[in-house]
Amino acid sequence: MQKNRVVWLKWIAIICGIVGGIGAGIVFVVSGNISENFIQEKVEQVLEDRFPSAHRIGTVSLSWPNQVVISQLVIEQGEKGKESPIVIEDIHGRLKLIPLLFKKFVVKKLSARQINYKNQVLVKGFITNYFSIKNDKVDFSAHLNINDGPAALKGTIEVHRKEPVFNILFDAKDMHITQDVPMLQLLPLFRVREGEIGGMMSVNGYARGEGRGKNALNEKLDVNANLTVRDGYIKGNKLLSSILDIIGAKDTYSFQTMEAIIQIRDSRINTPKMDVQGPVMSLTASGMTSFDGTILYEAMVRFDKKYLGKNAEKVADLFLREDAIPFEIRGTTKNPRVSVKLNRDKIDQLVKGLLDDFLSKKEKRKNEKN
Repeated sequence: MQKNRVVWLKWIAIICGIVGGIGAGIVFVVSGNISENFIQEKVEQVLEDRFPSAHRIGTVSLSWPNQVVISQLVIEQGEKGKESPIVIEDIHGRLKLIPLLFKKFVVKKLSARQINYKNQVLVKGFITNYFSIKNDKVDFSAHLNINDGPAALKGTIEVHRKEPVFNILFDAKDMHITQDVPMLQLLPLFRVREGEIGGMMSVNGYARGEGRGKNALNEKLDVNANLTVRDGYIKGNKLLSSILDIIGAKDTYSFQTMEAIIQIRDSRINTPKMDVQGPVMSLTASGMTSFDGTILYEAMVRFDKKYLGKNAEKVADLFLREDAIPFEIRGTTKNPRVSVKLNRDKIDQLVKGLLDDFLSKKEKRKNEKN
């Protein structure tokens, strides 16, 4: 029995030695035959296959046995010079050793110090928790900072087709927002042309679909997201300006919080619930925006008298004696049409109230003259 155990241990030691020797041999063969030029060629090939656009690759360096560093990667989509590029800096990758024997470029782990997405979104500290590529299917989990807010991504991207197919879960908190943030441009409330928006945004949910960039806005896109913005302001939004103009308020609208549910399906952006709380006015709204820009929303707006200026006095009696005023919003995101939606009885009451006030003021002026 003791003799058999010794034999088995001997064979295990021999097998381990062989495996270790093969592993060491692989490492030396790989390190001796893989060059930085090979890595650069492979990166260029991948970019050419997946991004049919102009691109530039910075310095490529290899560290024993399987660490690769790329100083910078620039991807220009569309016609060169017409659109801001995607700039990725200080990329670190850990390659799988066995595929390298067959001159296959397979990344095991990936990180990037900074990603500037078309001067719209700034990503820092992108690090994958896991990252694998198999049969042109990328599985990944990563944490990162988006516009100085912590975020996490998890999902799959299939890149074997002409357009990538994606299924991604996302969770981001306290991101600084501007009018250039792509997701916000889909919502009429945050669409500005020559204005600005700001605040801190948190969002979580999922996105599934096919395509990249603007091409992903198609009938296959399926998104469900919970959106929150705090300490926000919006200037130059036609929709809000139309409502604020009714009460003579200024063009810039500030709010403490905004909460919304965003659902994208069948080429429509549905907002089953949106609640905005601000000092001048608060509103609750629901409706939809189609990809062609058509909008249809209904909103209940509440105004606060104490924040109104003197310009609002002429319409204060008409609108502010109501607890909430119903509005209907139609048209397009570029040219929204806002109208008050009151039934006939309410209109008759408000008109009668205005007439009574007008006659009362007229009689008072007459008495003062006498």
